[in-house]
Amino acid sequence: MVKMEATKFGDSLADAGNVIRIPGAVTSAQAWGLPYGETFFHKPTGRFTDGRIITDYIASALNLPFVNAYLDKSGVSFSQGANFAVAGATAMNNSFLVEKGIGFIKFNVPLPSQLEWFKSHLQSTCGSKCARTLRNSLIVLGEFGGVDYWNAFAGAGTKSEPEVRTYVPLIIDGIMSAIKDVIQLGSTRILVPGVLPFGCLSTYLTRFPDTNPDAYDQFGCLKSYNKFAMYHNTELKKALENLQCEFPRVKIVYGDYYGGFRFIFRYANWLGFNPNTLVSACCGSGGRYNTDGGCTGTSTNVCPNPSQYVNWDGLHLTDEAYHRISDVVINNMLPKFGCCGLGNSSVLSSY
Repeated sequence: MVKMEATKFGDSLADAGNVIRIPGAVTSAQAWGLPYGETFFHKPTGRFTDGRIITDYIASALNLPFVNAYLDKSGVSFSQGANFAVAGATAMNNSFLVEKGIGFIKFNVPLPSQLEWFKSHLQSTCGSKCARTLRNSLIVLGEFGGVDYWNAFAGAGTKSEPEVRTYVPLIIDGIMSAIKDVIQLGSTRILVPGVLPFGCLSTYLTRFPDTNPDAYDQFGCLKSYNKFAMYHNTELKKALENLQCEFPRVKIVYGDYYGGFRFIFRYANWLGFNPNTLVSACCGSGGRYNTDGGCTGTSTNVCPNPSQYVNWDGLHLTDEAYHRISDVVINNMLPKFGCCGLGNSSVLSSY
């Protein structure tokens, strides 16, 4: 197998410690303090979960160390890649969000800005040899869109589902543009994850309650928001197929976060999850889904068994949920990237 490096872009599902290093950045989920990080690292790392994120599991599957946050200037090594993901990051630039009346955090580092960080990093580390370096690298681009949609649905200028649906092709175009950018720089292996099933996230369930029992599926998820997420993912897959035809020598793989998540719900008992708490947050401050008050402060209620929960704080998942989703993604990804020697159960179960 060719020795690989890994480069990650994304939002809080992929942030490994960038947002906590941005001066003045304040997020509702306070990943700079416990209980974030309690399960695996036993300390906060800036990851928005109790332990590892999906990109950590992907790195392990490639026999790589966890990829360090780009803004970590404490002497860490970037010899095997860098993580440019930032919590709260949108796919679209701030100008688009302003035009559409969608709120965003003042320290937003959208996908185009993360790409600028990446290009600057390349110039300082590999210079004229970047194309050769990127040929032996894996790019994980996303997921993107989750923050754009949440801000549109739940922000101050609340948007209707039909209106937000019109943003999907524009967001997909933005993702495709970014993929073309990294291909032009020399990348040959690109994983592009889709979004999670929004209707199964505790915060969505809290924010958009429905008195009609038929609005919920058998797991207690909101059907309409899952349908919207599936629409985004379907359009993303179509665009990736077209892009693959345009660049036949580049391996572009869709990362099925949605399918991995739903796999957990279907086989919860078998996988060791509590089927009675699938849509409840492990870390919160009460309420029907334990999302009142968020995962912060002295009143925070943290479940004693996070590995039996899917939702960590309402918008992000637990270490164990990310583990199970990553199994689905990795088993599909490795053969397509020509890494068949690693795609076996002994590797995937050794995390």
